[in-house]
Amino acid sequence: MFFRNQAPQSDQLELRLSVASPSQWGSGGVGSPAKLLRNLDDAFESPQQLLKEALFQIRSLNRSSLSAAKRLKVAQGLQQRLWPTLAAARDALRKNEDGVPEPSPQRELLDLADQAIHALSAGYQLVVEEDYRADERHGRAEQARIHESAVRILELTHLQQRLRALRFQPLPQHAWQTANTLFCVLCRMGSADTPVPALCDDRLLLEADGTIRALRLYTLIQAFGLFDCFSWSKRRQRFLDSYCTALPNALVITYLPKQAVGGVVRFSHAHHDGPPRRSAVQGSTHRLLIDCNVLADAVRQDKDTGRQHLGQVAGPTAHCLAGLPPLARRPILRAMLRSLEHGVPPQRPGEREQHRCDFRLETGFERVSQHLQTVFTGDPTKKAHLARNAAFAARSATQGDDAEVAGGTEWLVLQQSDQHTVVSTRQTRYTKPLALGSLTVYGIGEEGFLRPAIGEIARIVREEDGQIVLGITRRARFATLVNVFAAVGEDTSENTPAQVPCLLAYDDDIGWCVISSPRSSLPVGCPIQIRTRRLRVATRLRRLRAITPHFMLFELDAMQPRLGTPSYPSARRRHRHSRIVMTSHLRGVNEPTEEVRRPRRNAG
Repeated sequence: MFFRNQAPQSDQLELRLSVASPSQWGSGGVGSPAKLLRNLDDAFESPQQLLKEALFQIRSLNRSSLSAAKRLKVAQGLQQRLWPTLAAARDALRKNEDGVPEPSPQRELLDLADQAIHALSAGYQLVVEEDYRADERHGRAEQARIHESAVRILELTHLQQRLRALRFQPLPQHAWQTANTLFCVLCRMGSADTPVPALCDDRLLLEADGTIRALRLYTLIQAFGLFDCFSWSKRRQRFLDSYCTALPNALVITYLPKQAVGGVVRFSHAHHDGPPRRSAVQGSTHRLLIDCNVLADAVRQDKDTGRQHLGQVAGPTAHCLAGLPPLARRPILRAMLRSLEHGVPPQRPGEREQHRCDFRLETGFERVSQHLQTVFTGDPTKKAHLARNAAFAARSATQGDDAEVAGGTEWLVLQQSDQHTVVSTRQTRYTKPLALGSLTVYGIGEEGFLRPAIGEIARIVREEDGQIVLGITRRARFATLVNVFAAVGEDTSENTPAQVPCLLAYDDDIGWCVISSPRSSLPVGCPIQIRTRRLRVATRLRRLRAITPHFMLFELDAMQPRLGTPSYPSARRRHRHSRIVMTSHLRGVNEPTEEVRRPRRNAG
């Protein structure tokens, strides 16, 4: 397509790319691009060493004066050399459910990968800036270089978005703006759906002939922005791509739409620096309309079908759903539909609600169990040890690289309600382990932490300034340790364990429930017996209310156990029983139980 003989359009598109030109550095030409690539052919001791060397070479290239054609060729050679290392880092990250802080080698590798992607993208942006004309009077060679550079940037942006989401980090604003701008440029050139040989290896992005298209890349980048990936486990994030790819027209993206579309739609524009918006920006010239109705209809249908029988799901998304555990399908579909219909919550709540208080938090099934064991003990020595323990402190980290950092790790409460709490803290490498979906015990002050709520870390967002924001969903207002025995019955199997340490929990909304480790393998509907030294309760695991990589929460039979309304031991009661050493974990359950049953014995 030629533009040289066309009159300039009135609605010219300005690039506004935030990349420094080589002239700003005052550097000359690069010595030998071929030698630059050969420097990366050596065997490196680790991926970190390769990325360090590549980052040095890429930054040198970006500061050097080169023609657009030569710069594009060298940048593609660098991307092709680095892609296996970058993709391997992404794939390894998908296989674990670790949260923060990251192990030092992993953190170094992923930080280098992010910097290398940013530097490579900057190199391609230099090619676009040199060849691009706002009046769109491009020659054939210029247009080809703009098209190929834009596709490479979208390839890198897609990878960067996935890597950062796996680290609970949002895609930078400049990356969103660059992707939106270049897609609009390609739409005006009529080449958004023109294939280019791919450098990536993602089967969900590739065509059958090994090519890749800007439209497909940009669609999946926008699709990821529709959902709250900070509340998705790492293994589930890949499901988003698979599900959207299975629907041919999951998102219909229109540049400069001529008419409005109803239903579930989102908006963007050429200079938008974030994910799709729920409302159009007033005065934006280069508008984008993202029609999400096909995706929303498919999610509704799969969710409704799953209510009847999970095996009845049919259609283009059936294969994607088959790859999920049956018990996880409906929760994921509900979460997808909620994001589509109500939007994604902000990464950080407004500052009007935030307040400082003595907020205390501990995470992990084992740590929660240990904390509850100490809460119910009558041994004052153990309680004193807990109060002095670093885990009991109102900080996320008790150490830092310097005193100033360690001193800033108090928990700041951003939002608080009976069911949801949002807190923030300064992240250091000594931060307590925080994983998405992990069990938490939390309270305010020493007394609150001795009468704690039980929750789940439902959201993690790592901000650029080193802050970390946690969203906590309350699962129970009371919990204690018990042993659960699987009773012999029709719902049990040979693989069902005989005895499982669990938490017996209570919440006003769902009543009594059992929280177990995912390794326990207790099936839904399994008849069980809850045992302590003073209590035997026969009941059934009626319904699975929550499942994460770190715990499972089962609602118990509606009629049993009839244990009344529990409460933690009061301060006076703890002092009165200080001579009793752990007579029962269920002291907080047994005492109100006896109060409920005593009138029945007197009446009889």
